[in-house]
Amino acid sequence: MSGSYMNISKSVLSDIRSLHQTKFRNETGLFIAEGEKVVDELKHSGLRIRLIAALPEYFNENPFNGTGTILYEVNEKDLARISLLSTPNKVLAVAEKPAIPEFRIAGDSAPIVLLDSIRDPGNLGTIIRTAEWFGVKKLICSTDCVETYNPKVVQSAMGSLFRMSTYRGDLPGFVAALKQEGGYQVFGADLSGEPLSKAPSKDKIALVIGSESHGISQEVLQVVDHKVLIAKGAGSSTESLNAAVACGILLSQLTTK
Repeated sequence: MSGSYMNISKSVLSDIRSLHQTKFRNETGLFIAEGEKVVDELKHSGLRIRLIAALPEYFNENPFNGTGTILYEVNEKDLARISLLSTPNKVLAVAEKPAIPEFRIAGDSAPIVLLDSIRDPGNLGTIIRTAEWFGVKKLICSTDCVETYNPKVVQSAMGSLFRMSTYRGDLPGFVAALKQEGGYQVFGADLSGEPLSKAPSKDKIALVIGSESHGISQEVLQVVDHKVLIAKGAGSSTESLNAAVACGILLSQLTTK
């Protein structure tokens, strides 16, 4: 019952562990959030929390009476069994994924980020966190991007994921909608592009970021309005930037022009 602490069973531990796998997250519509910061953000997100499993000291310091949430007191051994962290951090929660909202852009003016083949969960989570800093409220992923509610994405996004609408699908189709229906100018990060300082200033911008190793696909590059690059410093021999770092630099420049 919500508001009282239950002992956790082996079957519940097994159910939580199954959510380490994409297959079971997709089948159940559930995801894992770990750590005090992320769980605190989850509590304030409005998402339905199915259960919280935590060490006794966590509950002593963070009483919770969310309706419909089962609270399990666990020991460090059990927490380690269900955690994906190398050092489990007192608390783990299981929550329901939000319903995907209808993609509407009429009247939008906030910057939008599109991601092409970002497969590293830490990168995706950092991009989400960075994008929120610059006012992004919609994030669009290609179908081969890492799953948005992968536990490592949830962890590295540090709560920003819970405040952002995320979509997945055919990027050229989304780009067309942004341009035709939303009046957005679409910028693509590409080494063959021009320095961002030469790109036109626009009120409504969308930014496409590709993977560090492969960049943006040709299919997507063909439909962006402007290919842009981040100029290297003098004497630099670095071939590429991490996708999350590039996203942060470009958003900073695009949103302050």
